[in-house]
Amino acid sequence: MVAVPARAHVKLRQLSLSGWAVPLVLVGAAGIVARVWVYNSVLGVPSSDDALVGLWAMHAARGDFTTFFWGLHYGGTQEPLLAVPLFLVFGSSWLALKIVPIMLSGVAAILVWRVGRRILGEFRGAVAGALFWIWPPYNLDSLSRPGFYAANVFYCALLMLLALRIVERPDRMRVGLFGLVFGLAYWETSQIVPIAAPLVAWTIWKQPRAVRHVWIAAPLAVLGALPWLIWNVGHHFGSLDMLQYGVQSSYWHRVRIFVSPLLPMTSGLRYPFTQVPVLPGPLSNLVYVLLLALFVFGFVKTRRTNASMLYVIAICFPFLYAISAWTVESSDPRYLIILTPVLALLLAQFAVRPVVGVALVVAAGALSVAGLHTLAHNAEVGQAANPGPPRDFGPLIRTLDRLGVHDVYSTHWIAYRLAFETNERIIGVKNDFSSVTFAHGQAQPASGFIRYPPYERKVRAGRHAFVFYRGALPSIRIVKPLERYGYEPHRVGNLVVYTLPRGR
Repeated sequence: MVAVPARAHVKLRQLSLSGWAVPLVLVGAAGIVARVWVYNSVLGVPSSDDALVGLWAMHAARGDFTTFFWGLHYGGTQEPLLAVPLFLVFGSSWLALKIVPIMLSGVAAILVWRVGRRILGEFRGAVAGALFWIWPPYNLDSLSRPGFYAANVFYCALLMLLALRIVERPDRMRVGLFGLVFGLAYWETSQIVPIAAPLVAWTIWKQPRAVRHVWIAAPLAVLGALPWLIWNVGHHFGSLDMLQYGVQSSYWHRVRIFVSPLLPMTSGLRYPFTQVPVLPGPLSNLVYVLLLALFVFGFVKTRRTNASMLYVIAICFPFLYAISAWTVESSDPRYLIILTPVLALLLAQFAVRPVVGVALVVAAGALSVAGLHTLAHNAEVGQAANPGPPRDFGPLIRTLDRLGVHDVYSTHWIAYRLAFETNERIIGVKNDFSSVTFAHGQAQPASGFIRYPPYERKVRAGRHAFVFYRGALPSIRIVKPLERYGYEPHRVGNLVVYTLPRGR
């Protein structure tokens, strides 16, 4: 047998992939088109959760940095830090804010490809990256929003790649880098634990010599997680409250709902939130049985290869993730987003022939199209039945300007979006409107959950107004006292602004 130089192997791989350059470009374009569609559809309407991320980035640009988002004891702030340069150059905007998670998703797709080429080969690695970029549909929606979920998939893929590099060569540099990234990932999200814990165990099993360098990995992990540690030392380790939740549920119940309906919703075989199967019942069951059989077959076939990493993570994940009582939610698969790079790689390993790879990508794309269409339709129906914040805040902002109001009490979904869209010219804070007193010539609602104290102090001290949903007025107990005191209503679409007349 004639030996082929390593450089020639690279050239051969490049030639073998050259025929797939056009399809891969088309997949890349399809993923961009899908995200642009999401941005311009009802799914892309900004929320106050998005606005809070943007407000944090605005303050970080001025040097006001916090470990977590305002009012939370979880959710690292690394992702919005990437928006700070964009804000400094282009100013704050929804586009500048939302482009960050989309870019992180793209980087995660590249990392998935890099992982795949190591354990599955060049072609199937490319299929895995393509699958992750256009599937599942829930990701295309959720990972177009700012926060920390795009960082979740980025760190999941990056840690898998670093683990494979350790298995290839367990030197101090590679082991130490894994430790540092693990620490950073943990600060960003504790959801990384069900990925990282089995990954560490698998790495030690495959490459025991890596343990010799734990002395450098451990302190670097602490360095990466240092902001998390400092905050928790000063707050009685409040982040560990994530293990608790305000509802009763058993551990095994949470494992069961992971299997169904959450995993099918994550894969696109059920629609998120409604849990309705995409395929008819008998056909759905057949697909589930087929996927389970393929999983068992793949596990047996790859148990002695590096691809076994995927199965170790997939098998351990539900039992570790279900430790947190927050995973009791059965209609929203957001806690499974971090697993999706692993799912893309598991699916891609069966692309043993080009035609199978093409079929997988086409089928995944079809599921995403159907899923996004249904998500948008359900959102429009829900908005029509129970109107929420308007898509356009322009009329509300103009009304407040006309009334000379720069401080507002409202619901969560109005207040912080109002602050972001006016670049903090108008400050809004959340209030539950449970009770009200009158002092200093105006209404003073009882304080509830205070997300950002400086906002609360400013609104309470200023000439503030109240913004309510018009349909909710009969149920808001402070409306009648406001009217008796002289507050006047000003209707703005499905909202009503209550304010005192000027000069009073």
